[in-house]
Amino acid sequence: ILNIYALNTGAPRHTKEILLELKRELGSNTIIAGDFNTPFSALERSSIQKINKETSDLICFKDQMDPIDIYRTFHPKAVEYTFFSSEGGSFSRRDHMLNHKTSLKIFRKIK
Repeated sequence: ILNIYALNTGAPRHTKEILLELKRELGSNTIIAGDFNTPFSALERSSIQKINKETSDLICFKDQMDPIDIYRTFHPKAVEYTFFSSEGGSFSRRDHMLNHKTSLKIFRKIK
C-alpha cells in the first residue's frame, strides 16, 4: 500500500508528480491510498466547486493510468463526503483508494 498525502496548496499538481514517479512501480498488487485533496468526479464535490486546469490534468492522467477507485466501484452513486471546507463552503471526497482492475475480485470477496 502506498499512502499519499497531498499538500493543501497545489494538490492536483503535487499528486500528479507523485503518481508520475510511481507509475513504473505500480502493479496489480499495489494499492494507492490517501488524501489527494482532489475530488476525482462530480459525485465527489459539491455543485458550487469548479474544476481548474490542474485538477482536470490530474483527472485525465489518473484515467490514463486506468486504476479503479475501490470505494466508487462498490458505491457508484453514493454522495457521502469526507471533507467540508468552511472557507470555500463546499463538501468533497478527497480520500481515495486506487488499485488495478485485475485486483477487483479480491475486494468483492472482502465486501
